[in-house]
Amino acid sequence: MHEKILITGATGMLGKELVTLLKKQYRAMGVSSAQFDIRDAGAVKEFLGKMRPDIVIHAAAMVNVDGCETDPETARAVNAVGTENVARACADIGCRMIYYSTDYVFDGTKGSAYHEEDATNPINVYGKTKLEGENRALGILENLCIMRISWLYGAARENFVTRTLTEGRKRYRAMLKGEKIEPLAIVSDQYSCPTWTFDIAEQTVNIIENNITGVIHAASENACSRFSLAEYIFEEISWDLPLKPIPVASYGFKAPRPLKTQLENHRLNELNLSIMRDYREAVREFLGMYKAPDDK
Repeated sequence: MHEKILITGATGMLGKELVTLLKKQYRAMGVSSAQFDIRDAGAVKEFLGKMRPDIVIHAAAMVNVDGCETDPETARAVNAVGTENVARACADIGCRMIYYSTDYVFDGTKGSAYHEEDATNPINVYGKTKLEGENRALGILENLCIMRISWLYGAARENFVTRTLTEGRKRYRAMLKGEKIEPLAIVSDQYSCPTWTFDIAEQTVNIIENNITGVIHAASENACSRFSLAEYIFEEISWDLPLKPIPVASYGFKAPRPLKTQLENHRLNELNLSIMRDYREAVREFLGMYKAPDDK
């Protein structure tokens, strides 16, 4: 493959995974916000005009859900306007674009898995700005694929899976010393599809190679709650730790969370292009390779 690929958000959790994988197969280059401020339309146009990539993979985003809620102006500038700037620059040079969106574009009230045609209705600023990014890009580019993804975890940045391991390890060590430990409180009423960044990067290659456009859902197969995910993690590594289920409303988040946002990989399955696997299989593999920073 000789395509020249530019990956935005290259220092993020997904961005790092994409750079690592795509460099093995393409002429891929990652850029971070330090080099490439997507909020500056002129700078984006100039940079892409010089680089002239065949494909821009747009992973740069403001993804801190509570941070978006407290600073909606920045969230919109990055997630909506920034995405428009990248799309316009792609249109100027005639290149393809892949944009990562989120299950949070849905309100979580459907009661079953969401497919690509379901009505969106985000309930927090993060979801609203990511959806606005989708719509702005769709209004500019035809050669665009929007990949909605959910509950990412990976080795490059802290996330629910790695935090659960860190907190669990502290308690496990204390338990081995005979100390009394408090149960680990985990949200039990929020459901989606935990998805490994490695699997998203692999699925992205599939999207590239098959020239897929339009909206695509790409998430691990099957859904679980945060609580049942934590249970599964500790069961896999044989840590018998007490867990305490709590409702998301009691957690003190600044942004409201949709409760059930399981994504159905409907289009990928129709096209026979899905490489997404059951979340348990992916989590098991991740746990087998993850080397946690020690919490001394």
